[in-house]
Amino acid sequence: MKLFSKHIKNFNTLGVLIENKKITETKKDNNCEILFHNNEVVGLNIFEFHSEENFFLEDKRLHEAIKPLLNKYFKNIEFEDQFIIAKVVEFEKIPNTHLSKCKVSTGKEDLQIICGASNVREGLYTTLATIGSWMPDGSQINQGKLKGFDSFGMLCSSKELEIDDEKYNKPGIMEWEVDDSYTGKSIWEVLNEK
Repeated sequence: MKLFSKHIKNFNTLGVLIENKKITETKKDNNCEILFHNNEVVGLNIFEFHSEENFFLEDKRLHEAIKPLLNKYFKNIEFEDQFIIAKVVEFEKIPNTHLSKCKVSTGKEDLQIICGASNVREGLYTTLATIGSWMPDGSQINQGKLKGFDSFGMLCSSKELEIDDEKYNKPGIMEWEVDDSYTGKSIWEVLNEK
Protein backbone atom coordinates (compact mmCIF):
# COMPACT_ATOMS: atom_id res chain seq x y z
CA MET A 1 0.00 0.00 0.00
CA LYS A 2 1.24 3.46 -0.91
CA LEU A 3 -0.19 6.34 1.06
CA PHE A 4 0.36 9.96 1.89
CA SER A 5 0.47 11.03 5.51
CA LYS A 6 1.07 14.51 6.86
CA HIS A 7 1.12 15.75 10.44
CA ILE A 8 -0.54 19.17 10.64
CA LYS A 9 0.90 20.41 13.94
CA ASN A 10 -1.22 23.58 14.19
CA PHE A 11 -4.38 21.46 14.24
CA ASN A 12 -3.00 18.34 15.99
CA THR A 13 -4.22 16.33 13.01
CA LEU A 14 -2.75 13.54 10.94
CA GLY A 15 -4.08 13.57 7.38
CA VAL A 16 -3.88 10.38 5.32
CA LEU A 17 -4.61 9.82 1.63
CA ILE A 18 -4.84 6.29 0.21
CA GLU A 19 -6.51 6.92 -3.15
CA ASN A 20 -6.67 10.07 -5.23
CA LYS A 21 -10.45 10.03 -5.62
CA LYS A 22 -13.27 12.46 -4.87
CA ILE A 23 -14.66 12.18 -1.35
CA THR A 24 -18.36 11.36 -1.48
CA GLU A 25 -19.02 10.54 2.18
CA THR A 26 -17.42 10.71 5.63
CA LYS A 27 -17.95 8.69 8.79
CA LYS A 28 -16.85 9.48 12.36
CA ASP A 29 -14.96 6.78 14.26
CA ASN A 30 -13.84 8.05 17.70
CA ASN A 31 -11.22 10.75 17.02
CA CYS A 32 -11.03 9.87 13.32
CA GLU A 33 -12.97 10.95 10.25
CA ILE A 34 -13.00 8.20 7.60
CA LEU A 35 -13.16 9.51 4.04
CA PHE A 36 -14.99 7.46 1.41
CA HIS A 37 -15.38 7.48 -2.36
CA ASN A 38 -18.68 5.63 -2.69
CA ASN A 39 -18.03 2.62 -0.40
CA GLU A 40 -14.22 2.68 -0.74
CA VAL A 41 -12.00 4.15 2.00
CA VAL A 42 -9.75 6.76 0.37
CA GLY A 43 -8.41 8.64 3.38
CA LEU A 44 -8.48 9.46 7.08
CA ASN A 45 -8.23 12.54 9.25
CA ILE A 46 -6.98 11.58 12.70
CA PHE A 47 -7.70 14.33 15.23
CA GLU A 48 -5.97 14.97 18.56
CA PHE A 49 -2.71 13.62 17.14
CA HIS A 50 -0.28 15.45 19.43
CA SER A 51 3.43 15.31 18.64
CA GLU A 52 6.35 17.72 18.68
CA GLU A 53 8.29 15.42 16.32
CA ASN A 54 9.17 16.45 12.79
CA PHE A 55 8.08 13.70 10.42
CA PHE A 56 9.45 13.11 6.95
CA LEU A 57 7.60 11.77 3.93
CA GLU A 58 6.93 8.01 4.35
CA ASP A 59 7.79 8.13 8.06
CA LYS A 60 7.53 4.63 9.60
CA ARG A 61 6.42 6.18 12.92
CA LEU A 62 3.34 7.60 11.18
CA HIS A 63 2.71 4.28 9.45
CA GLU A 64 2.61 2.56 12.84
CA ALA A 65 0.13 5.16 14.16
CA ILE A 66 -2.11 4.71 11.11
CA LYS A 67 -1.98 0.91 10.81
CA PRO A 68 -4.49 0.00 13.57
CA LEU A 69 -7.12 2.22 11.93
CA LEU A 70 -6.38 0.89 8.45
CA ASN A 71 -6.65 -2.68 9.72
CA LYS A 72 -10.37 -2.05 10.26
CA TYR A 73 -10.84 -1.50 6.53
CA PHE A 74 -8.00 -3.36 4.79
CA LYS A 75 -6.54 -6.85 5.22
CA ASN A 76 -2.84 -7.73 5.39
CA ILE A 77 -1.55 -4.16 5.11
CA GLU A 78 2.00 -3.83 3.91
CA PHE A 79 3.43 -0.42 3.17
CA GLU A 80 5.36 -0.18 -0.10
CA ASP A 81 8.45 1.99 -0.42
CA GLN A 82 7.57 4.91 -2.65
CA PHE A 83 10.96 6.61 -2.99
CA ILE A 84 13.86 4.30 -3.71
CA ILE A 85 17.43 4.44 -4.88
CA ALA A 86 17.65 3.59 -8.57
CA LYS A 87 20.53 3.45 -11.04
CA VAL A 88 20.48 5.13 -14.43
CA VAL A 89 21.75 2.35 -16.73
CA GLU A 90 21.12 4.08 -20.07
CA PHE A 91 20.67 7.71 -20.98
CA GLU A 92 19.78 9.39 -24.27
CA LYS A 93 19.00 13.06 -24.97
CA ILE A 94 15.66 13.69 -26.69
CA PRO A 95 16.42 15.96 -29.67
CA ASN A 96 15.17 19.57 -29.54
CA THR A 97 14.24 19.32 -25.82
CA HIS A 98 15.91 19.61 -22.43
CA LEU A 99 14.66 16.06 -21.70
CA SER A 100 16.44 12.72 -21.56
CA LYS A 101 15.06 9.22 -22.02
CA CYS A 102 16.52 7.06 -19.25
CA LYS A 103 16.52 3.36 -18.54
CA VAL A 104 16.55 3.07 -14.76
CA SER A 105 17.12 -0.06 -12.67
CA THR A 106 15.18 -0.58 -9.44
CA GLY A 107 17.04 -3.79 -8.67
CA LYS A 108 13.93 -5.77 -9.68
CA GLU A 109 13.10 -4.25 -13.05
CA ASP A 110 14.18 -1.65 -15.58
CA LEU A 111 11.87 1.31 -16.15
CA GLN A 112 11.79 4.04 -18.75
CA ILE A 113 11.81 7.47 -17.14
CA ILE A 114 11.75 10.79 -18.97
CA CYS A 115 13.82 13.30 -17.01
CA GLY A 116 14.55 17.01 -17.42
CA ALA A 117 17.42 17.28 -14.92
CA SER A 118 20.73 18.58 -16.28
CA ASN A 119 22.78 16.24 -14.05
CA VAL A 120 21.18 12.94 -15.16
CA ARG A 121 23.80 10.56 -16.57
CA GLU A 122 24.60 6.91 -17.06
CA GLY A 123 25.79 5.20 -13.86
CA LEU A 124 24.14 7.75 -11.55
CA TYR A 125 22.40 6.47 -8.42
CA THR A 126 19.43 8.73 -7.78
CA THR A 127 15.97 8.86 -6.20
CA LEU A 128 13.03 7.32 -8.04
CA ALA A 129 9.40 8.06 -7.19
CA THR A 130 7.58 4.95 -8.35
CA ILE A 131 4.11 4.95 -9.93
CA GLY A 132 1.50 5.68 -7.24
CA SER A 133 3.92 7.52 -4.95
CA TRP A 134 2.72 10.58 -3.06
CA MET A 135 4.72 13.81 -3.18
CA PRO A 136 4.93 16.19 -0.16
CA ASP A 137 2.18 18.41 -1.61
CA GLY A 138 -0.25 15.46 -1.77
CA SER A 139 0.00 14.99 -5.55
CA GLN A 140 0.48 11.46 -6.86
CA ILE A 141 2.95 10.19 -9.45
CA ASN A 142 1.21 8.51 -12.36
CA GLN A 143 2.40 6.99 -15.60
CA GLY A 144 2.83 9.85 -18.02
CA LYS A 145 3.90 10.75 -21.51
CA LEU A 146 6.37 13.52 -22.36
CA LYS A 147 7.15 14.47 -25.95
CA GLY A 148 5.57 11.20 -27.06
CA PHE A 149 7.61 8.98 -24.70
CA ASP A 150 6.09 6.97 -21.84
CA SER A 151 7.48 7.64 -18.38
CA PHE A 152 6.96 5.17 -15.53
CA GLY A 153 7.87 7.28 -12.51
CA MET A 154 9.92 10.36 -11.72
CA LEU A 155 13.55 11.03 -10.78
CA CYS A 156 13.51 13.47 -7.86
CA SER A 157 15.52 16.34 -6.43
CA SER A 158 15.89 16.82 -2.68
CA LYS A 159 13.88 20.05 -2.97
CA GLU A 160 10.91 18.18 -4.49
CA LEU A 161 10.95 15.79 -1.50
CA GLU A 162 11.52 18.58 1.07
CA ILE A 163 14.82 17.06 2.19
CA ASP A 164 16.85 19.79 3.87
CA ASP A 165 20.37 18.39 3.80
CA GLU A 166 23.32 20.31 2.33
CA LYS A 167 24.78 17.11 0.92
CA TYR A 168 21.77 16.62 -1.37
CA ASN A 169 20.55 20.20 -1.93
CA LYS A 170 22.34 20.66 -5.22
CA PRO A 171 20.72 21.61 -8.53
CA GLY A 172 19.14 18.68 -10.34
CA ILE A 173 18.10 15.25 -9.16
CA MET A 174 19.60 13.66 -6.04
CA GLU A 175 23.00 12.01 -6.38
CA TRP A 176 23.77 9.11 -4.04
CA GLU A 177 27.33 7.90 -3.35
CA VAL A 178 26.40 4.23 -3.07
CA ASP A 179 26.87 0.95 -4.97
CA ASP A 180 24.54 -1.61 -6.57
CA SER A 181 23.72 -3.17 -3.18
CA TYR A 182 21.64 -0.04 -2.39
CA THR A 183 19.52 -0.23 -5.54
CA GLY A 184 15.85 -0.61 -4.58
CA LYS A 185 16.30 0.50 -0.96
CA SER A 186 14.10 3.16 0.60
CA ILE A 187 15.86 6.52 0.50
CA TRP A 188 14.72 7.22 4.06
CA GLU A 189 16.58 4.18 5.39
CA VAL A 190 19.73 5.29 3.60
CA LEU A 191 19.37 8.91 4.80
CA ASN A 192 19.08 7.63 8.37
CA GLU A 193 22.27 5.57 8.08
CA LYS A 194 24.36 8.33 6.47
